Amino acid sequence: MNNKLVIAKHYLYYKKLRMKNREYLERYQQRKIDKQLDFVTKNSPFYRDYAGKELAAFPEMNKKIMMEHFNELNTVGIDRESALALAIDSEKSRSFSKTLNHITVGLSSGTSDTRGIFLVAEEEKNQWAGYILSKVLYGSILQKYKVAFFMRANSNLYEAVKSNNIRFEFFDIYKPITENISALQELCPDILVGQPSVLLEICDYIENKGLKIRPKKVISIAEVLEERDCRRISSVFQIEPVHQVYQCTEGCLATTCEYGTIHLNEDIVYIEKEYIDDRRFIPVITDFTRRSQPIIRYRLNDILVEKQGTCPCGSCFTALERIEGREDDVFLFDAQDGQVVKVFPDFIRRVVLFSGEVENYRVLQTESGALEIYINKSEKIQKSIRQEFDRLAKDLKFQLPDISFFAYSYDRSKKLKRVESKRKK
Repeated sequence: MNNKLVIAKHYLYYKKLRMKNREYLERYQQRKIDKQLDFVTKNSPFYRDYAGKELAAFPEMNKKIMMEHFNELNTVGIDRESALALAIDSEKSRSFSKTLNHITVGLSSGTSDTRGIFLVAEEEKNQWAGYILSKVLYGSILQKYKVAFFMRANSNLYEAVKSNNIRFEFFDIYKPITENISALQELCPDILVGQPSVLLEICDYIENKGLKIRPKKVISIAEVLEERDCRRISSVFQIEPVHQVYQCTEGCLATTCEYGTIHLNEDIVYIEKEYIDDRRFIPVITDFTRRSQPIIRYRLNDILVEKQGTCPCGSCFTALERIEGREDDVFLFDAQDGQVVKVFPDFIRRVVLFSGEVENYRVLQTESGALEIYINKSEKIQKSIRQEFDRLAKDLKFQLPDISFFAYSYDRSKKLKRVESKRKK
């Protein structure tokens, strides 16, 4: 069976898959987990000693451990150094079509300290393509679509969605924005996919520089989509909701339903929730579909916030209020009693939100604990931000550090992080 037929088969499977309720979903997940663990313990030297054990007995995984044990973890006999060499060569040449023993190799974008390599076999690639198409296409797979995809790096994984009726165009964000805008106008996409920072730049070209595109669906990826940015994107494109795909090298973890709610993709991943408070949690993921590089009890450092109440779409999949940011971007402030006060990224965002009309900003906590705020606004707004931080410090009982203001800027080759902390515990 050729790849396109295999992709279509997976598309139809996931499109028709229905979970009646939470109990049905949990039984489905358990069957998938049992099958996955049986395969992994037979084919991954790292997991061989865990044969016959329950998922909870398996060790918790992270990027550092995965890279240290890369050779014995993967089930396809690929050497870490060979994979890394291919991934780096692809990044440098900006050509992403090469494979290693028919395995797609990619490099994570490096928002955490440890650089990661991911492997995807041909069947996994086809399954992923079918799954993602079932989530992002607004109509039948037989319709014609033009998809504009803005990203740091292309991949055979993304290219797999191409077909006779799906025109997929990769836009390299390393290229000059003017070159990409010209090509975007020529394509005039039906579906536009990109980081919020890129989508906002496109908004500026629509409002001020004559770009005329009217996609039927806009999808945010790779960066945290803040509420204010979401409202602007929605307003400029005259589209609602702005969809999100929460995709990382460890799997496709969540997508947005037609009501604008982000739901965990619990039909392909099982997620243990490491709660920080009553609604915030760190996801520990087990992917049912990844076999070449098993993802078993992999702890991300993202902070997800559960949504209260049920979604009108009726899905029994866990609903999220938002993807708040990374655990290591929790701000740490000194308290009067010598303790450390943790402040979640959402509180920092609200400081800026309550200070007035601000579109572009970054708040950075330095290693020393001081705050650097990058913003192109008046002294009045800056004063208001200081007052809001002072109010937050009194409410949460921490000592306000030094605050400095700078002109707004960010490195377009990296993910935009509006709220970032470099202070370590």
